Amino acid sequence: MMLTVDLNHLDKIQEVHNEKAEEPDEIYDNFVQNLATYHFQVKAIIQDILECRDSMESLNELNEKGRAKITLLREELENLDAHATDMNDQKYFLESVSQRHLLAGLLKEFKEANISSMFAIEKAQREDLLKAGAGEESVLRNRKKKVDRDGLLKMSTGVTEQLLSISRQLATTTQRSQDTLDSLVSSSSTVHGTQAELQNTGSTITQSSKLLKKYGRREFTDKVIMFFAFLFFLAVCLYIVQKRLF
Repeated sequence: MMLTVDLNHLDKIQEVHNEKAEEPDEIYDNFVQNLATYHFQVKAIIQDILECRDSMESLNELNEKGRAKITLLREELENLDAHATDMNDQKYFLESVSQRHLLAGLLKEFKEANISSMFAIEKAQREDLLKAGAGEESVLRNRKKKVDRDGLLKMSTGVTEQLLSISRQLATTTQRSQDTLDSLVSSSSTVHGTQAELQNTGSTITQSSKLLKKYGRREFTDKVIMFFAFLFFLAVCLYIVQKRLF
């Protein structure tokens, strides 16, 4: 009876393990979905920046929107790193490294789009200034040109600072990617060690199952032998009683 219970217990353990392996990881899916959403939003803003030819003010507004989305993306990525550390799951670490590479590329595109649009706006403003007429209109336009140059200089300085900020963010992201990769290597070693232990445990469980089945067969054989021995004993007793009575 105990052998049957042990076998049933092993089967239940295997069933529970299989059910857990088939359960979907909703937390992982939510992280991937949120990061993809922020990524596409930043991509859309980068496209708007590339198409911006109005003024430096419009470019600055797009920059503000882009930096806000990038901040949200970085925060979600940090949450993914924290969850990966808590869960010690290689899948989360691999996703974190992949997302950090995507973020680095995204920051590079954001920087290049700003530089391209800034040069295009400056070129358009220079062409407008070169079309100034003569006389009083020329004087007025020259004054406006000076004002525009001063404003353009201030805006260029602001954009330069923004590009420097993006460059610093890119360097920080690269460093974090390296740190995450180092953590992934360490976690991978731990996972391999755990996998080896699980394999050893699985082998032990398999051997135990075989031994339990073997002992079960022996128990059945012993019961059969005892049953025939009991029948033989009864037969001997009946024979002795019959001889004494008759």
